Amino acid sequence: MAKVTVLMPTYNVAPYVKEAVESVLQQSYSDFELLVIDDCSTDSTLDVVSAMEDSRIRIERNERNLGLADNLNRGLSLITTEYVARMDGDDIALPHWLEMEMNYLESHPEVGVCGGGGERFGAVSSLISFPEDHDEIAVNMLFQCTIIVPTFRMSLYREQGLRYRSDAFPAEDYRFWSDALCVTRLHNIHETLFRYRMHPSQICSSRKEEQNGKVTEVQKRMLAHIEGLSADDMDYFTGPFLKDIESPSDWRQRRKFVKRLLNLNQTKAFYDSSALQRHLSFHLQQKLYYTIVGRFFDRGYSLPAYFRYLTSGLALRTGWHYESKFFLKSILHRAQ
Repeated sequence: MAKVTVLMPTYNVAPYVKEAVESVLQQSYSDFELLVIDDCSTDSTLDVVSAMEDSRIRIERNERNLGLADNLNRGLSLITTEYVARMDGDDIALPHWLEMEMNYLESHPEVGVCGGGGERFGAVSSLISFPEDHDEIAVNMLFQCTIIVPTFRMSLYREQGLRYRSDAFPAEDYRFWSDALCVTRLHNIHETLFRYRMHPSQICSSRKEEQNGKVTEVQKRMLAHIEGLSADDMDYFTGPFLKDIESPSDWRQRRKFVKRLLNLNQTKAFYDSSALQRHLSFHLQQKLYYTIVGRFFDRGYSLPAYFRYLTSGLALRTGWHYESKFFLKSILHRAQ
């Protein structure tokens, strides 16, 4: 029996699924099976996969459309291997993806989930990099889903009862990994292990507003681990706190809120205190930086713009790196 099953749910991905499957079949790690579970595609997705002859491919087709979360749960129920690797039918795994994640899990029994870095391509091009350490991952999950295309232990499903939640769609992955934080340790490998296709028909593009709402729900579930945080506090975090800074008074309010979060977290300490402080401080500095650039330097750097910034009440709050950048760019503009 294989050591790991690559679980690939598919629904109407005919233009991309052949490349996705081929990228799995070309893995340097060979002890796997590929379970393609099709959710009643109405295009030729199933025909494309069926035409690919390889003994490692196993195809299942649902009798009715289940939706992504329940399709994934059905796939998990069919798996008999010790590990499962999660991948969509429109992405591309790099050849060392399975090998690196499996090697890490095999040598770190205390870790239940191992993800990696990636590269967006198609409509958008950019690198994807997330924190490596569990404590950093947990805090960063307050802001975004920090695990993509991972390999994890099937014991999380069989013994810990971890399930994909249909009511969390289309943020079911985010909810799944946030739930995993409560029962195991997570890790990310700092290396590009997959290519994540960006196209208009994918869920994060076609149902973005709905997804944002479900993301907010997951964030509030994550915030609930901080004892004493009120519903108003959660609304503030998922609303104004994540947006650009409007004024010096807004900045001061956010600083007070950060202190409140840090103090309340001490009661139960679900989040590592140092990691929480680092991420919250970085978030504040980054938001302030983008606010300053957008408000004072949107038309370019110059000494007049720099002096307006200095008298705004927001100056000298972003740290020496950003402050020196504002100053030097304004001086260099004058020299030109």
